[in-house]
Amino acid sequence: MPEFEPDEESESRAEKLSSRLMDGVRMFLEKLPPPDIGRKMFSEQEYSEYAQDVPISDVVTNVGQMASEFATVRRWGDEIPCLKLESGDLVPISMTEFFGGSFWPDYSSELWIDFWQRYFPLHRYWHDLVRDSRLKEESLVVTDISKVVSAVGRNLTGFLAYRFAGISRWREWIQGAGGQLSGGSKGPPRRGRTGSDGPPPPPAVGPGGGLQVQVSCLTPGLRIHVSPAYFIRWVFFGSPSTPVSSYLLPGRYVFAGDGPMLLRRTKDHGVFSIPPTYHPYLTRF
Repeated sequence: MPEFEPDEESESRAEKLSSRLMDGVRMFLEKLPPPDIGRKMFSEQEYSEYAQDVPISDVVTNVGQMASEFATVRRWGDEIPCLKLESGDLVPISMTEFFGGSFWPDYSSELWIDFWQRYFPLHRYWHDLVRDSRLKEESLVVTDISKVVSAVGRNLTGFLAYRFAGISRWREWIQGAGGQLSGGSKGPPRRGRTGSDGPPPPPAVGPGGGLQVQVSCLTPGLRIHVSPAYFIRWVFFGSPSTPVSSYLLPGRYVFAGDGPMLLRRTKDHGVFSIPPTYHPYLTRF
């Protein structure tokens, strides 16, 4: 079976949506807009004409968070830590990963920027943090935001292309499975109308576009985390390894692991496109 690639329509839609989202990011960098305008700029309704019936709320939320953080970092000196992918592209890492992700609220407005700057001297801590020896590992690079924006746009476009193409296949797999889900999933789905030129179906399909993914690694007993491959913002995937299964919307993802046998969260070097990859094997831990 040939390797799955997003079709031209999916790529075109991804480019248009990515361009609109990145215009909002650049606007934040030039001048942080008032909270009401910022909320509207990164609301799902603002991009409904591009998304149509494809779920993008996770993407809009992540890009909105990224825009706010970029605006904050620009006030603090422009330097931002990035994860270096196998391709050489740099992916910005969310500030929440350094300041304690569980303590920070999900993105809803720009108010938290003023809150932190008003009550906590985080800009001093940030300057020290980006130069800290903990960031000297091979896969982490500290660079200027202006050098990252174009890479973010490319990675976001690639992620969205797989989202659009993957959701199209998901609908075919749902129809092939009889159009019904039992207990949130049914699998393995039949090929339905995918044909020989499409990706193989996942082990199971879930509601809302979810595809079952099973992650394996070298170390047992770990917690596995996942992030979109355009902005590192880790979300718990499942435990214990190995393997461990959960559901993801189509896209391009990176994985990390931690736990008693790996006290510090460690990032794998691979970027996995879903579909067609449903069994990522992590080789760094």
